[in-house]
This record gives sequence, C-alpha cells and structure tokens, in this order.
Amino acid sequence: MRLFIILSFVFPISCSDESKCIEEMKKEFIERNQDRTFTGISVFELDGEEYYIFDDGVAFDAIATVVNSQCEEVCNFGGFRANSPLPCDEYQGGINRARPVWPD
Repeated sequence: MRLFIILSFVFPISCSDESKCIEEMKKEFIERNQDRTFTGISVFELDGEEYYIFDDGVAFDAIATVVNSQCEEVCNFGGFRANSPLPCDEYQGGINRARPVWPD
C-alpha cells in the first residue's frame, strides 16, 4: 500500500489528464460549431480503447477527425480528399458502431 502511494506521487495517474484533454477538445469544438448543423461528436471503443470522432458536418470538403483518448489524431475521413494522409481503414469497425456524444 505504501509503495502505491509513493508511486502515485512520483508517477501521477494520467487518466484524469486524458479526460481533461478530451473534455477541452469537446468544449472547444462545441463552442466553434454550436451554430452549425450536421456537426457532432461521437465516441466508439475498439480493442479496449476509446476514440472520439469530431465531425465538422456536411460540406464539400468536411473532414471528420478521429482522436484517441490521449487527444492524438489517429485518422480522418470524409470530404472529397481521395487519398487522406491518415485513412481510417483500421478503425472502420468502431466508427460504424459510434454513439453520439454531442449533440445528444
């Protein structure tokens, strides 16, 4: 028990940092998109990790961005860009099962 307490001071648990990061991303996205239609945030789980989809909506070149729980962009999809530098092929199974977070 004592070792756990010492280690938690030396190596802070990053879960709250991850949650804070995602919450900040959500807040900024909502503030930026609250007056737009067809925008949204969704979440899905794949291989035990949560991923968030930030979708800027329906537009000619609107790209939805997928980030992991550490706020790192893992892929993007949509729009007219045929050759995305970060395609979402390996995340497609999770994307298809995503549930909305905002608007709810």
